Amino acid sequence: MKNKERLLISSCLVGQNVRYDSSNNLINDLSRLEEDFVLEYICPEVGAGMSIPRKANEISNFDPLIVEDINGIDNTKYFKLGANIALDACSKLNIKYALLKAKSPSCGNEKVYDGNFDGILIDGVGVTSSLLIKNGIKVFNENQIEDLYELAIK
Repeated sequence: MKNKERLLISSCLVGQNVRYDSSNNLINDLSRLEEDFVLEYICPEVGAGMSIPRKANEISNFDPLIVEDINGIDNTKYFKLGANIALDACSKLNIKYALLKAKSPSCGNEKVYDGNFDGILIDGVGVTSSLLIKNGIKVFNENQIEDLYELAIK
């Protein structure tokens, strides 16, 4: 039997109530993932010290990076810290793949909300996903599980 790859996965995707509104985004393929990977859960925001619940946050500027809550409070430092915590976990545990929550200001890997809290998505990558990608971690979202399997499970 081959050793299982470790997979960094958003805590909300495994059913933990860590989202800003105290809910989760439990995925249907969890048992399949657990058969093929050692799951390492992370919520970058909570890991960085943000509360549950918390105000919704969106990236309002990419360069320089600014992440604000719906009241205009700058929470960029928490998002950067959470990203670094995720990267440290990947480094320490030799993690090459991450399955993170789509559209999140931390975890989104293709699109994020536009920073105006109006529900409009734009092309963009969340703070954690961006740092992981820059450091060679392959990042997928919950809609790309088959792509993850094609790359990681041979």
